[in-house]
Amino acid sequence: MKKTYLLIVLGAFLVSCSSDDDSTNGNNNPDQSYFPSEQGKYWVYDVNSNVMNGRDSLFVTNDTLINNTTYKKLKTKEEFPFGFFSNSLRNNAIRQSDGKTYLSGAVGFNISEDLPLSLPINDFVIFDENATENQQLGSINGTLQQEVQGYDLGLTYTLSAKAKAPISSFTSGPQTYTNVKSVEITLNLGINVTTEIAGFPITFPLMSPQDVVVSTQYYAQGIGVVKTSTNLSYQLSEIPGVQLPIPTTGSEQQDEVLVKYSTE
Repeated sequence: MKKTYLLIVLGAFLVSCSSDDDSTNGNNNPDQSYFPSEQGKYWVYDVNSNVMNGRDSLFVTNDTLINNTTYKKLKTKEEFPFGFFSNSLRNNAIRQSDGKTYLSGAVGFNISEDLPLSLPINDFVIFDENATENQQLGSINGTLQQEVQGYDLGLTYTLSAKAKAPISSFTSGPQTYTNVKSVEITLNLGINVTTEIAGFPITFPLMSPQDVVVSTQYYAQGIGVVKTSTNLSYQLSEIPGVQLPIPTTGSEQQDEVLVKYSTE
């Protein structure tokens, strides 16, 4: 499994795909939505970061029913993609209505292999082509309890999406795109740890609430996401007598750049 300080993982399926060359291409008459989602469409991204580099392939595969509503299933070629965006969508489902794209499924978030988290999402709005700058698209919050090596962890989280300013001309890699709209996804996380001292349970703040993931996706009309820029970082407090299998700090800066797509 790929090692990163922070990793968003969603399921584990392996899907075949077209050859991954470096020529960006598309249909002469593409779907003019900002997230074309007909079955068979795919996107290939080069992923570059200060931790590792790689290539991801994301596909629209089949229809799936959730609460009697039809969604499109998304999968990836790799079992564990390199990039935040592909990881966030793999094995989840999307539907579109009135210019909005809704995501349903479960987002897995791992600070380390010993601290896997799963955040359920239902019709979370990840994009709205009619949104104004700084308009909030979706937000969910909640709490989780985890046990790690005998320590009880209490986690509070907020996952949010916000529209950013539209861009008339946007260059990513060798390509320049027009009619680009961007969205910022943020995951804020706080952690408390409870341990016994002299027979009494004591709770300490292990991580003050902080934005551990800030990711911006750039959507081009008729193509989909052409670039994702993500900053992942956290800082834990040092608590005497508490030794968790989690690094005290972690950070990663990552870019996912579209190199090939099909909207046929």
